[in-house]
Amino acid sequence: MRYVLLGFLLFERYYTFMFKTQFPEMDQLIKELASALQATLGDRLSGLYLFGSLVGGDFDPKTSDMDLLAMVKKDITEAELANLRQMHETFRRAHPEWVDRIEVAYVGVSAMREFKTGTVKIARISPGEPLHYRDMDIQWLMDWYIVQEQGLVIVGPPAKAFIPHITSQEFIASLKDSLLSWLAMAKEARHKGYQSYIILSMCRSLYAIKFGKQISKFKGAEWAMREYSAWADLIQKAVEWHGSSDKSDNLASQTETVKFVVFALSQLGYRV
Repeated sequence: MRYVLLGFLLFERYYTFMFKTQFPEMDQLIKELASALQATLGDRLSGLYLFGSLVGGDFDPKTSDMDLLAMVKKDITEAELANLRQMHETFRRAHPEWVDRIEVAYVGVSAMREFKTGTVKIARISPGEPLHYRDMDIQWLMDWYIVQEQGLVIVGPPAKAFIPHITSQEFIASLKDSLLSWLAMAKEARHKGYQSYIILSMCRSLYAIKFGKQISKFKGAEWAMREYSAWADLIQKAVEWHGSSDKSDNLASQTETVKFVVFALSQLGYRV
């Protein structure tokens, strides 16, 4: 706790945070994490960007994750990885309600320039996974498009200074390529929270492909209930189930979830 607070005080001395979300308590939490990152990485931290539900509009303070991209001057070294693990563990102890709810991708400037054409190494901590090295390739394009278009600057210049320009056409093509994987996930989705995630994600994807614009899951659901009225009841249930911690089997709605995914894919020309 002292380590995190010391970093916060040092960082606040030299930087003025200009960002603002709809949740003041989250603003303070993000400032604390940003300060701890600066204390750990120093001037190697080139930029820090918030994206995901906290920016897009679906954020639930009790269940949602916090998604961040940290741009670093060079790839994270083994020594820095160890220091960042200690920093995240200190932050976790100070904020136990955020255990397994923070995702930070640590990406080198050169790695970000090259991810479209090859596989590069980054470091990432995410729900269910400790901080570790992992590969990044073209499949990450959708994430970085969202940061490019909607990312909130915490530290540094706009994210476009680091992300090679991603067109809306590239985003839509990547989104289409990923959609078939949702059917396999739907067939494994036994509880309401997971089913909700799949249904709402499909609604948002259908909207994005039709209009070339990414919106929140809830706004996507509102649109889909009007556009596909036969599925309105199921989509409304998915909205109500959003963030549910109920892990009991809900096989009846699982069957309907699979049917909805098949329907959504058919709207895009897939035959499954």
